[in-house]
Amino acid sequence: MPEYNYNILKYNNYVPYGKLELVTGPATTLVSLAEAKTHLRIEHSNDDTYITTLIDVATDIVEEFTRRKLVTQTWNIYFDEFPPYIDLQLGIVRQVQQVGYFNQDDVFTILPTTDYDVDLIAKPGRIYQASGKSFPQTYEKANAVKVTFDVGNAVEVPSAFKQAILIIVGRYYENRQDVVLGTIATQLPLMVEHLLTPYRLIEL
Repeated sequence: MPEYNYNILKYNNYVPYGKLELVTGPATTLVSLAEAKTHLRIEHSNDDTYITTLIDVATDIVEEFTRRKLVTQTWNIYFDEFPPYIDLQLGIVRQVQQVGYFNQDDVFTILPTTDYDVDLIAKPGRIYQASGKSFPQTYEKANAVKVTFDVGNAVEVPSAFKQAILIIVGRYYENRQDVVLGTIATQLPLMVEHLLTPYRLIEL
Protein backbone atom coordinates (compact mmCIF):
# COMPACT_ATOMS: atom_id res chain seq x y z
CA MET A 1 0.00 0.00 0.00
CA PRO A 2 1.54 3.34 -0.99
CA GLU A 3 2.03 6.11 1.50
CA TYR A 4 -0.43 8.99 1.35
CA ASN A 5 1.19 12.07 -0.14
CA TYR A 6 -1.30 14.65 1.10
CA ASN A 7 -2.40 13.35 4.50
CA ILE A 8 -0.52 13.68 7.75
CA LEU A 9 -1.88 10.39 9.11
CA LYS A 10 -0.28 7.43 7.33
CA TYR A 11 -1.67 4.36 9.01
CA ASN A 12 -2.10 1.18 6.98
CA ASN A 13 -5.89 1.20 7.27
CA TYR A 14 -6.42 4.95 7.37
CA VAL A 15 -9.16 6.05 4.98
CA PRO A 16 -8.98 9.81 4.32
CA TYR A 17 -12.19 11.71 3.95
CA GLY A 18 -12.85 12.91 0.45
CA LYS A 19 -13.74 16.41 -0.64
CA LEU A 20 -17.36 16.65 -1.69
CA GLU A 21 -18.66 18.75 -4.59
CA LEU A 22 -22.31 19.11 -5.57
CA VAL A 23 -22.71 18.53 -9.32
CA THR A 24 -26.49 18.61 -9.78
CA GLY A 25 -28.77 19.74 -6.99
CA PRO A 26 -32.26 18.40 -6.32
CA ALA A 27 -34.87 19.45 -8.85
CA THR A 28 -37.56 19.69 -6.18
CA THR A 29 -38.03 19.69 -2.42
CA LEU A 30 -39.39 16.93 -0.21
CA VAL A 31 -41.94 19.36 1.21
CA SER A 32 -43.78 21.66 -1.19
CA LEU A 33 -44.78 25.24 -0.49
CA ALA A 34 -48.43 24.19 -0.55
CA GLU A 35 -47.83 21.47 2.04
CA ALA A 36 -45.96 23.88 4.30
CA LYS A 37 -48.74 26.48 4.05
CA THR A 38 -51.34 23.84 4.89
CA HIS A 39 -49.31 22.84 7.92
CA LEU A 40 -49.04 26.49 8.96
CA ARG A 41 -52.74 27.07 8.20
CA ILE A 42 -51.88 29.98 5.92
CA GLU A 43 -53.99 30.91 2.89
CA HIS A 44 -52.38 34.19 1.83
CA SER A 45 -49.26 34.42 -0.32
CA ASN A 46 -47.53 37.30 1.47
CA ASP A 47 -44.91 35.03 3.05
CA ASP A 48 -44.39 32.54 0.21
CA THR A 49 -40.75 33.51 -0.34
CA TYR A 50 -39.99 33.36 3.38
CA ILE A 51 -41.69 29.97 3.78
CA THR A 52 -39.82 28.61 0.76
CA THR A 53 -36.56 29.66 2.39
CA LEU A 54 -37.60 27.99 5.64
CA ILE A 55 -38.25 24.76 3.76
CA ASP A 56 -34.67 24.86 2.44
CA VAL A 57 -33.28 25.65 5.89
CA ALA A 58 -35.32 22.86 7.52
CA THR A 59 -34.24 20.39 4.85
CA ASP A 60 -30.57 21.27 5.47
CA ILE A 61 -31.06 20.71 9.20
CA VAL A 62 -32.68 17.32 8.68
CA GLU A 63 -30.05 16.20 6.17
CA GLU A 64 -27.18 17.30 8.39
CA PHE A 65 -28.62 15.51 11.44
CA THR A 66 -29.30 12.25 9.60
CA ARG A 67 -26.30 12.36 7.20
CA ARG A 68 -28.71 11.67 4.34
CA LYS A 69 -29.66 13.46 1.14
CA LEU A 70 -33.39 13.23 0.67
CA VAL A 71 -34.04 14.18 -2.96
CA THR A 72 -32.10 12.84 -5.95
CA GLN A 73 -28.88 14.74 -6.61
CA THR A 74 -25.40 14.10 -8.03
CA TRP A 75 -22.09 14.59 -6.22
CA ASN A 76 -18.38 14.26 -6.88
CA ILE A 77 -15.99 13.12 -4.20
CA TYR A 78 -12.25 13.72 -4.60
CA PHE A 79 -9.20 12.03 -3.08
CA ASP A 80 -5.56 12.82 -3.58
CA GLU A 81 -4.94 9.14 -4.29
CA PHE A 82 -6.85 5.90 -3.93
CA PRO A 83 -7.46 4.96 -0.29
CA PRO A 84 -7.83 1.29 0.76
CA TYR A 85 -11.56 1.71 0.15
CA ILE A 86 -13.73 4.69 -0.75
CA ASP A 87 -16.30 5.92 1.75
CA LEU A 88 -18.85 7.96 -0.21
CA GLN A 89 -19.84 9.81 2.99
CA LEU A 90 -23.40 10.65 1.93
CA GLY A 91 -26.40 8.37 2.33
CA ILE A 92 -28.33 6.88 0.73
CA VAL A 93 -26.25 6.17 -2.42
CA ARG A 94 -28.37 5.17 -5.43
CA GLN A 95 -25.61 4.48 -7.92
CA VAL A 96 -21.98 5.18 -8.76
CA GLN A 97 -21.75 6.77 -12.19
CA GLN A 98 -17.99 6.46 -12.61
CA VAL A 99 -14.64 6.26 -10.88
CA GLY A 100 -11.97 8.36 -12.57
CA TYR A 101 -8.35 9.16 -11.81
CA PHE A 102 -5.27 10.84 -13.22
CA ASN A 103 -2.85 8.08 -14.13
CA GLN A 104 0.90 8.33 -13.68
CA ASP A 105 1.16 10.22 -16.98
CA ASP A 106 -1.33 12.80 -15.65
CA VAL A 107 -4.06 11.63 -18.05
CA PHE A 108 -7.60 11.41 -16.70
CA THR A 109 -8.75 7.80 -17.00
CA ILE A 110 -12.00 6.00 -16.20
CA LEU A 111 -11.51 2.95 -14.00
CA PRO A 112 -13.26 -0.10 -15.52
CA THR A 113 -16.28 -1.23 -13.49
CA THR A 114 -14.76 -4.72 -13.39
CA ASP A 115 -11.94 -3.32 -11.22
CA TYR A 116 -14.13 -2.33 -8.29
CA ASP A 117 -17.17 -3.41 -6.31
CA VAL A 118 -19.84 -1.03 -5.03
CA ASP A 119 -21.56 -1.71 -1.72
CA LEU A 120 -24.92 0.10 -1.75
CA ILE A 121 -26.15 -1.80 1.30
CA ALA A 122 -23.67 0.08 3.46
CA LYS A 123 -24.93 3.46 4.58
CA PRO A 124 -23.20 5.55 3.30
CA GLY A 125 -22.10 3.45 0.33
CA ARG A 126 -18.57 2.23 -0.21
CA ILE A 127 -16.35 1.21 -3.10
CA TYR A 128 -13.85 -1.64 -2.77
CA GLN A 129 -11.22 -3.16 -5.01
CA ALA A 130 -12.69 -6.09 -6.92
CA SER A 131 -11.37 -9.56 -6.10
CA GLY A 132 -7.96 -10.00 -7.67
CA LYS A 133 -7.77 -6.32 -8.60
CA SER A 134 -6.04 -3.34 -7.03
CA PHE A 135 -6.53 0.39 -7.30
CA PRO A 136 -3.97 1.93 -9.67
CA GLN A 137 -1.22 4.37 -8.86
CA THR A 138 -2.15 7.99 -9.51
CA TYR A 139 -0.31 11.09 -10.57
CA GLU A 140 1.01 12.92 -7.51
CA LYS A 141 -1.34 15.86 -7.20
CA ALA A 142 -4.38 16.98 -5.30
CA ASN A 143 -7.75 15.54 -6.30
CA ALA A 144 -6.23 12.83 -8.47
CA VAL A 145 -9.25 10.56 -7.88
CA LYS A 146 -12.81 11.62 -8.70
CA VAL A 147 -15.92 9.54 -8.06
CA THR A 148 -19.31 10.67 -9.40
CA PHE A 149 -22.37 9.22 -7.69
CA ASP A 150 -26.09 9.79 -7.15
CA VAL A 151 -27.83 9.98 -3.80
CA GLY A 152 -31.37 10.48 -2.57
CA ASN A 153 -34.78 9.33 -3.67
CA ALA A 154 -37.82 11.24 -2.41
CA VAL A 155 -40.15 8.33 -3.19
CA GLU A 156 -38.34 6.13 -0.66
CA VAL A 157 -38.04 8.70 2.12
CA PRO A 158 -39.98 7.73 5.28
CA SER A 159 -42.83 10.06 6.23
CA ALA A 160 -40.98 11.01 9.43
CA PHE A 161 -38.62 13.18 7.37
CA LYS A 162 -41.42 15.23 5.87
CA GLN A 163 -43.05 15.64 9.26
CA ALA A 164 -39.75 16.76 10.79
CA ILE A 165 -39.29 19.40 8.08
CA LEU A 166 -42.83 20.70 8.64
CA ILE A 167 -42.27 20.96 12.40
CA ILE A 168 -39.07 22.94 11.92
CA VAL A 169 -40.73 25.23 9.39
CA GLY A 170 -43.59 25.82 11.83
CA ARG A 171 -41.25 26.56 14.71
CA TYR A 172 -39.18 29.05 12.75
CA TYR A 173 -42.16 30.70 11.14
CA GLU A 174 -43.61 31.45 14.56
CA ASN A 175 -40.24 32.41 16.12
CA ARG A 176 -38.48 34.42 13.47
CA GLN A 177 -35.94 35.97 15.80
CA ASP A 178 -34.42 32.52 16.35
CA VAL A 179 -33.68 31.99 12.65
CA VAL A 180 -30.73 33.23 10.65
CA LEU A 181 -31.57 32.48 7.05
CA GLY A 182 -28.92 30.71 5.04
CA THR A 183 -27.45 28.94 8.08
CA ILE A 184 -28.11 25.60 9.69
CA ALA A 185 -29.45 25.70 13.23
CA THR A 186 -27.54 23.68 15.79
CA GLN A 187 -30.48 22.66 17.98
CA LEU A 188 -33.35 20.42 16.97
CA PRO A 189 -36.80 20.52 18.52
CA LEU A 190 -37.10 17.46 20.77
CA MET A 191 -40.00 16.08 18.72
CA VAL A 192 -37.92 16.31 15.55
CA GLU A 193 -35.00 14.52 17.19
CA HIS A 194 -37.32 11.71 18.27
CA LEU A 195 -38.66 11.41 14.73
CA LEU A 196 -35.24 11.34 13.05
CA THR A 197 -33.01 9.45 15.49
CA PRO A 198 -34.02 5.99 14.16
CA TYR A 199 -32.89 7.07 10.68
CA ARG A 200 -29.65 8.76 11.66
CA LEU A 201 -26.53 7.35 10.01
CA ILE A 202 -23.80 7.13 12.61
CA GLU A 203 -20.28 8.04 11.54
CA LEU A 204 -17.95 5.13 12.23
